[in-house]
Amino acid sequence: MLKSEIIASVLKELRSNTRVERMRSSEDDEREQDVIAHLKAVLSEAPADADIRTCTDFIHLSAECCDTCHTYSFPFDMSPMVKLKCGEYAWICCAIGRAADAEILVRSPLPKQPAKHAEYKPFAELFGRKSRDQKDAK
Repeated sequence: MLKSEIIASVLKELRSNTRVERMRSSEDDEREQDVIAHLKAVLSEAPADADIRTCTDFIHLSAECCDTCHTYSFPFDMSPMVKLKCGEYAWICCAIGRAADAEILVRSPLPKQPAKHAEYKPFAELFGRKSRDQKDAK
């Protein structure tokens, strides 16, 4: 799916799942703008004309989608977009991501570890164990 198709599909799904009590139209518009901004940010890595694979493209893995990602705070709880070994992009829930892990090449980089300072104590030291740093120093 193209980015524009994903955004249109998500908005259509959200509109069909609205509560029986309708929100004021200004609240609907504001929520939709938040969703659009979020989706544009999440999908920004892929070129505009890229075919972005979604959970339905991984049906061959026999994995069920994650309820939390797809239901409770959709689309905000969905995992970030990933790049596959084949060079394609995928925006998939965490359950499909775990099942497809062998096919995934690039994930978001892990945050850098903070610099150690004088007050830094490794977690192991709090319980009387030697940290790896201390073992390596010997």
